[in-house]
Amino acid sequence: MDRKNISRYLYEVENVVDEILIIVLSLGAISVTGWVLFASNQDWDIIEFGRVIEPWITMLGLMVIGRELWLMNRKVSHYLERTGE
Repeated sequence: MDRKNISRYLYEVENVVDEILIIVLSLGAISVTGWVLFASNQDWDIIEFGRVIEPWITMLGLMVIGRELWLMNRKVSHYLERTGE
């Protein structure tokens, strides 16, 4: 297995792991929202709801931003390799 095949394999693994984490965080945020709005027997106001959902939304946002930056870096690296710089 040469270096390009290993690099491509690691790229695919990272891609799958990122997608799974984004899906898990999205489902977590949806389930927490559903629990707070429908299943909880406490009377939640908007401030308390924000405190409950904020960690999920923050982590989801950071994962999406990180993934986009990673994809941009990958495209720039690929372009530079192709042009020989």
